Amino acid sequence: MQIWNFFSLLFILNLSFALPRFAIQNGASCIACHVNPTGSGLRNDYGTNVVALEELPLERWLDKGNEDWDGYISDHLQIGGDFRLQGVQYNETDSTRKSAFFPMQADIYSYLKLNNNAGIFTKIGVRGSSSLSTEYWALLSNLPQNAWLRIGRTLPNYGLRVDDHTSFIRGGNFSRTLLDLDKEGLIFGPYLNPPSILELGVPMFGGLQWTSSIGTGIVKSNEELNNLTTQFNYTGNINDNISYMGGFSYMQENNFSMLGISGGLSFGDFTYTFEADQAENWIEGNTSLALYDEIVWEIIQGIHLMGKYDYFDPKTDWQTGSISRYTFGAEIYPLNIMEIKLQLRMNQIDLENAVTPDPEYLIQTHFWF
Repeated sequence: MQIWNFFSLLFILNLSFALPRFAIQNGASCIACHVNPTGSGLRNDYGTNVVALEELPLERWLDKGNEDWDGYISDHLQIGGDFRLQGVQYNETDSTRKSAFFPMQADIYSYLKLNNNAGIFTKIGVRGSSSLSTEYWALLSNLPQNAWLRIGRTLPNYGLRVDDHTSFIRGGNFSRTLLDLDKEGLIFGPYLNPPSILELGVPMFGGLQWTSSIGTGIVKSNEELNNLTTQFNYTGNINDNISYMGGFSYMQENNFSMLGISGGLSFGDFTYTFEADQAENWIEGNTSLALYDEIVWEIIQGIHLMGKYDYFDPKTDWQTGSISRYTFGAEIYPLNIMEIKLQLRMNQIDLENAVTPDPEYLIQTHFWF
C-alpha cells in the first residue's frame, strides 16, 4: 500500500468506546459508565466526565477536554452520538490487493429522564451505506433490590459487547473479508435488527449481576416471543492493583441454543479479556465454536498496545474448516472525544486447498460526544 494511502486512512471514524476491558480495569459493571445498564452507546455523567475526560486521553492534552459538556441540553434530556467510517486493505483475489473506505455507523442517541426512576432511550442511525437502524426502550430503575426493567427494541445481554463486530463472537467476517466458509462468526453481526425484548436486571450480592430477557426472534427474524437470554456476571477487586470479571451467558431460540463464558483480569497496566461460545444449530445440525482472547498493555495514559486471538469453527465435527486470526495494534486517545486505532490482522484457514490470505491492515478513529 502506498504511504499516502496509508496515512490518509488516519482520518476515518469508528464506533463508540463500549469496551468490556474498561469494566474489568475498574472492577465495576458497564452501568457505571453507560445509560444502558448492560453497556454500549450513550455515556452517563461518570463515563463522560470522568473516564472519557480524565482516564483515557493523553495526559499532555487533558486540559483540552470540554468539562462543560455532559450531553444534557435540558434538565431532563441528554443527547450523544457515535460516528464511524472504516478503511481496510485486503485481498480482493489471491493476487490482487485493494484498499476500501466505507461508512460504518452514524448514530445519534437521546435519553429523556422522566424522573429518578424512569427514562426513555432512542437511537437513530445509519448502518453501512444506506440501511437505517433504530433502537428504543424504556427503563424503570431503582425497583426493589435495586433491580431494573427494560422494555423495547434492543439486543439482549449476551457475552462481551466488544467494539469490534468482526470478532467471531460478535458477528465475524462479512463482505470484503469473507474467507469462503459456511459461516464466519456468530449471531451478533452489525446488520442485525434489534428484537423486541423485556429484560429484568438484578444486582445481587457483592458484584454479582443477573439479567434475563424474553424477546422476538433473532436467528430467524419474526415477531414471536421465542428468544430467551440470560446472563450472570461478577466483577470485583482483589486490591487496588488487581481486578477481575467473570460471566456466564445462555441463549435459546427454537432449536438454536448458545452458551458461553467470558471475563478477564486486570493487573497493573495489563488487562486480559476472553470469551468462549458454543452454538448448536447456528448451522443446521452442527455445533459451532467461537473464541476470543485479548491482552492490552497501557504503556502510558492514552496509548494502549494490544494483541488479540480470534477463532471460529463453524462445524466442530468436521476435521477441517476453521479460521484463526491474530491481531496486533495500538489504540491512541489524543482527546476525550477521539481514538485512533491501528491494526495488523493475519488469518489462517484450516480448509483443504485454501490459500492463506495476505495480512489485512485496518486504521480506525473514534469520535463520540
